[in-house]
Amino acid sequence: MSKRAKRQSDLARRKPAEQRSRRIYLVVCEGETEKRYFDSMRKHPGVQIHAVHVRQAKHPQRERVLRSAKEAERSSYTEVWAVFDTDGDDVAVLCEEARRDGVRTAPTTPTFEAWLLLHLTDQRAALMSGAKAEKTLKSLLPNWRKGSTRFDDFAHGLQDALERAERLSPGSDPSTEVHRLVRVLLCG
Repeated sequence: MSKRAKRQSDLARRKPAEQRSRRIYLVVCEGETEKRYFDSMRKHPGVQIHAVHVRQAKHPQRERVLRSAKEAERSSYTEVWAVFDTDGDDVAVLCEEARRDGVRTAPTTPTFEAWLLLHLTDQRAALMSGAKAEKTLKSLLPNWRKGSTRFDDFAHGLQDALERAERLSPGSDPSTEVHRLVRVLLCG
């Protein structure tokens, strides 16, 4: 029996209650950094996630991320989340539209690197730009590279990041809603 046929057979034998208890989350990401972070979270016990990076050359990409999340095939997922940078813009209207369409949002101001910083320090000073957030992150974690972000490199500070993110004012610089997604992923 092929691996695919065995997998399909295993799925067919799975009890309906077991299927309902399996929670799988779709995370549509603006950047490769976010995708790598969430992809590497799959190693964490109990985390069932499918992360997708929406590729586009132009910035900001948040509208495309939200559109992709809205258009996603949802029947296979417990929830659909959109993770994107605000680049300092007010995204309240976009987030409200997404919520009406059944998409949960996790914006970060100015960029996702602000969320990563919170794993390492209580970042409250304005970052002003993604470039400054990256520079600050690099100063705290010299071996960090944008293209090789891994959850494991930040896991030791996860509890601190969750608590620090909750203390930040939504929409301020810095701020993030990624902590809400991470809590859902870890707690189900």
